[in-house]
Formats: sequence, structure tokens, C-alpha cells
Amino acid sequence: MSKPETEPSRQFSVAEMEAIIEQTFDNLGLFVRDAELSPEITAKYEPGLIFREKGLTYATYRVGGLAANCRFAIFSNHMTKKTPDPENYGLCFAEKGSVFKVLGRHDYDGGSWIVLLHLPGGEYWKAFVGFNSPVEADMVKSCVDWLETMTKNPVIPELLKEEWVDSCKYPVGVDDSGAFFPL
Repeated sequence: MSKPETEPSRQFSVAEMEAIIEQTFDNLGLFVRDAELSPEITAKYEPGLIFREKGLTYATYRVGGLAANCRFAIFSNHMTKKTPDPENYGLCFAEKGSVFKVLGRHDYDGGSWIVLLHLPGGEYWKAFVGFNSPVEADMVKSCVDWLETMTKNPVIPELLKEEWVDSCKYPVGVDDSGAFFPL
């Protein structure tokens, strides 16, 4: 699996950067999706990597025990909540073509947690190329601490249903051949 080619970062003014960062980090929620993935795939999600998901990115705001060996934890303030949600999945999704940044990966015995930041649309995601903030490191630590607590709980039964598992079985941003989708 190859990394996506990262387009050169456009120059943003200080005021633009401040506005983009504020817009991205304001009112974040945390959403998860579990998938059964090989260690070779999860190892490719290196901190700082920016990639695009071609399709919809399904996730849930309902967090319990792990349903698979990989959990994507997605910080976002622009996921869409699906209503009605008759199956009680806590279904949310990121639009087609959404761009994500890997904030961190926590490997544990038999699995991985991959912490992602859902970046703004348009060309504003380019502001995050090469950008690292101490806030991101704090977010990863808090997320891992929280996930360690939450995964001690039972798996939420609705999130074991075949339809849900099938909708989340693919890695985010990776095609069938194991390559990241182009940005």
C-alpha cells in the first residue's frame, strides 16, 4: 500500500490559518468505526498522514467495547447524523471525498486504535500539510485514555449486526488494492 501524494501546501496568511484552525477544532465530537484489518494495513496510518476517502465514511457516536481489532476514532465537527436511525446504530457519516489527518495510532495486543481528524473541505485541508499542534498530541492522549476505559464495556449489540459490520469493514481512505485514494 502506498501513501497518497500530498499536494504542496498553498500559502495561507496568519489570519487564514487562525480561522481554519479555529473552524476545524471548534466543537469537535468523537465518532468511531471498528473494522477487522491486517497489521500491515493499520501500520500504514502514520501520524501526520493526510488522505482522502472516496466514499461515505460511516461511523457511530455510540462507543462501547471493541467489535473488531481496529478502531478508527474520528474527531469531527462536521459529520452528518443520520435520522431516522431505526436500527439504533448511532449512524453518522462524513461526506464523499472527505479528507482526514492521522493524529496518532495506538497499537495494543492484537489491534490498533487510529485517531483521525476530519479536515475542512475545499482546499482548506492543505493548511494541515506539515502542520503539527500540541493540541493534536493532547487530543490523541485523551482519546487513547478514554478508549481504554470505554473498551472495557461490552460491545454495543446493534454494532454487531451484519449490516453495520459490513458498512464499516473497509479501512478509511484505502482502495481494494491496499493503496490510499489520491488526494
